Amino acid sequence: MAEAVDIKRKIYGKNTFTNVVDVTFKQLVPQDGNPAEEVTTGASTVIQFFNDYDTLFYDIPPSGSANSHLEIVKRSGEYIGIDFENLQEEIVNLREENVSLKNQLLTLTTINK
Repeated sequence: MAEAVDIKRKIYGKNTFTNVVDVTFKQLVPQDGNPAEEVTTGASTVIQFFNDYDTLFYDIPPSGSANSHLEIVKRSGEYIGIDFENLQEEIVNLREENVSLKNQLLTLTTINK
């Protein structure tokens, strides 16, 4: 006879997932004390990557493709857990609030004169 098995599945959102699951890939980094700069990844090293990046910096388009500075920022932000789009939105909102508060202050100071 077949036995019923209950399968439970937890689904995490993007932000919750990174808080619950370790996505740092620490197990892939040698534990012998080598700094990250010395870790080889295939045929290159982290040092070589940054040397290449510095050499190619102005050849990389600012945005508009999968090989752009904006894409690097997005990927790095996802990896380290920073959502740059939310930060940009917050900056816009704070600037708007700042303008509003300045206008209120100007109104209050001109009324009281």
